[in-house]
Amino acid sequence: MPSLNPPLTKNDFINSPWQDVVNNSERKERFAYNMAFWEKAKEAKEAGKVREQAVFEILAIVTGAAIKPESTDEFFAEVFQNLTDEHLDFLTEIAVEISDPELQARVADILWVKRRDYKMAQLAVDAYLQSATQLEDPEKWSCFCERIERALRLARTIKYQADAVVTHIEEVLDRYQGEDPLWMSATLMELLQEYKLGNSQKYAALAEKAAKLAESSHEWRRARNHWEIKAKWHLIEKDAEQERAAAMLAAETYVKEAEDALKQESIPHTTASHHLQQAVEAFRRIRGTKEETADAKTRAEEIHKLMIQYQEESQKELINFSHETDISKQVEQARAFVRGKEFHDALFSLALLGASANVSHLRQQAQEMANEFVMSSFCPKVMLNEMGKVVARQPSNADKQEETTRFEIYQNAVLYQKLHAEAFIKPAIYQINLEHSFRINDILQIISHSPFIPPNREYLFAKGLYAGLTGDFFTSTHILIPQIENSVRYLLWQRGIITSGLDDNGIQNEHNLNTTLYRPEINSIFDENTLFDLKGLLVEHSGSNLRNRMAHGLINDSGFLSPLMSYLWWLTLRLCLVPILQYQQQIEESDPWVKFAGMFKDDPLFDEFVEDMAAYRRELDAEMGADEITSEENQST
Repeated sequence: MPSLNPPLTKNDFINSPWQDVVNNSERKERFAYNMAFWEKAKEAKEAGKVREQAVFEILAIVTGAAIKPESTDEFFAEVFQNLTDEHLDFLTEIAVEISDPELQARVADILWVKRRDYKMAQLAVDAYLQSATQLEDPEKWSCFCERIERALRLARTIKYQADAVVTHIEEVLDRYQGEDPLWMSATLMELLQEYKLGNSQKYAALAEKAAKLAESSHEWRRARNHWEIKAKWHLIEKDAEQERAAAMLAAETYVKEAEDALKQESIPHTTASHHLQQAVEAFRRIRGTKEETADAKTRAEEIHKLMIQYQEESQKELINFSHETDISKQVEQARAFVRGKEFHDALFSLALLGASANVSHLRQQAQEMANEFVMSSFCPKVMLNEMGKVVARQPSNADKQEETTRFEIYQNAVLYQKLHAEAFIKPAIYQINLEHSFRINDILQIISHSPFIPPNREYLFAKGLYAGLTGDFFTSTHILIPQIENSVRYLLWQRGIITSGLDDNGIQNEHNLNTTLYRPEINSIFDENTLFDLKGLLVEHSGSNLRNRMAHGLINDSGFLSPLMSYLWWLTLRLCLVPILQYQQQIEESDPWVKFAGMFKDDPLFDEFVEDMAAYRRELDAEMGADEITSEENQST
């Protein structure tokens, strides 16, 4: 946006019809304002009103970004980095003139994070509280809670009116008494718990009431959230017995959710076994001594046995895909698979949308192509990076046939991964974003008891999954790859495997994925296809090698926009949500080594894609063979 001479002033703002936007907006919320401000800017431009156009463009920019209250001030400042000093001078002039608290809070907050203007921070706190009052709605609770949360964080930062914000929160909780239908009371109590504010006994009782109400209507996720909140209140007041009792009730909601899944879901045993897996992990993580948690451990063993039965049944529940050269049909299938579902159901459905490439099929295809195109063995393939350097070379020696085949397998897997991302993962992500407004905590609640995630790493995984779900694969890739590496070490360590070295100086360096994914014990953790996917995506030079390329800064901007990054994100989601891990736990009534792996016997999409991919590779090899013949003829003449 070009600068004006003279610059915009308070009078330009007062004389503009900005108030019309507020008055005509049914909901006094920045997103509604944003679209209207852009429309006003367009009208002003068409009418030749340059200064009015500039006013509305600035207001549109100010209201454009959805600032998440849990983000840092540095993040806020980065969001509005394109606002110049001239723009900020104008906003400073108009801040106190703005009569709408929603718009005033946004303007004042920007001036705080950009200029550290203490008076503007005070104004923002007051305005956020007023805006929250306007937006209070138990059915549309997220906007209200975001304003309250930002007000409290800002108030505590500048040591201004924090008590007033807390009082406002407590008044809302008292008014609804846990009977609001969604997540408003839960979010507010979690905010109080974060800062250890509020009456623990009072709100533990409130959380229990809300949990029971949610259970009565079979809203298990909301019930679980409130039981966990109750447990946290008891933790704060150091009542360990009551904390464990609430944690037991929270874990039991997974079992009840599994029972419902058997009656309602299209893939009942698959869904139910997932919920039971989460129940087992929840019971195992209940705090206390061995004696104090004996009931929880016993319950975990009971559910584990039931889970194994369901997993056997789940093998019959396949998701069938039809495949054509034009992927538009697959795109619609993917969107339909998550459409109209609650957020957590949609995310779980996305995790089930297909499977890792079938290694045996890839191997068969590679061998068939090698037999069909014998000349290709005399002209082995090489892989180049963005700088034109050779990073992998296909062996040509006859005694290295296995290495040659593996090179071809990993190359074909990359094609499969890209197709799967474009045809299914990205369309499903788009549909979820279209239907849902979600936060990191929403994902955190879903993955909090995943056996793939080590303790105290839940938020990191939630942050990475949240970033990818919002399209930020720059952030998700940087977070998730190191966490996958740590999770693999954690899973090996749980099985008694040492995952670090010890050199002559007594230094114990942790092993990375280049080592851990090739430990023989890893086969007891992942099924063959998933392990192959992890190797190809992360460490194999003939695959994508994302772990090593990222660690050494070898991926450029466009690389992070590759479909492979969304496939990696999806595979991580699958590892967190779907029971593909093999368990090695002794069960008295059955085989002492019980294991389950993968949710599907095969991926029908892959079978049909193999044919298309094989045809494409045949064309490439045929062209290469023709070029070689031509070259030989030219040399002979």
